[in-house]
Amino acid sequence: MTIEFADGQVVTVEASEPDFVFTAVVPPGHAGPPAHRHRREREVFTVESGLLMVRLGRERRLVQPGETVSVPPGTTHAFANPFDEPVRLRTVETPAGPLQAQLRAMAAATGAPPLRELARINAEHDWSFTLAGLPDRPQRVLWRLLARAPSR
Repeated sequence: MTIEFADGQVVTVEASEPDFVFTAVVPPGHAGPPAHRHRREREVFTVESGLLMVRLGRERRLVQPGETVSVPPGTTHAFANPFDEPVRLRTVETPAGPLQAQLRAMAAATGAPPLRELARINAEHDWSFTLAGLPDRPQRVLWRLLARAPSR
């Protein structure tokens, strides 16, 4: 399955279970996801081509082709492609968590991120995903409220 985003990202799913495995092409100048963490899932990024800036905890590093970054559960992380060339990376999420559903929801959205849908997905996965910089407990309350909010 291929997931295409309006901003030019393309995700090709290789496996959904027990791990979520995919290859992504991130276009030049892409800011990437906000800093976040996963409560139970480990993510491993391997750059196949191009250059990727990765935040892992407080460290920021340039990841080059053939290099791998492993993100343990609970570790704040983010990535971006601030360069002039696309980057191709392979990602393995172990065990498969909400990432595939989140990617599909974001790709289907036109405009702003679909927060209500992302909250519903997060609720289904026992609040595995949290944004960095905000305590987990209030964040879970906000996600729960969004997940239960009626559609317009």
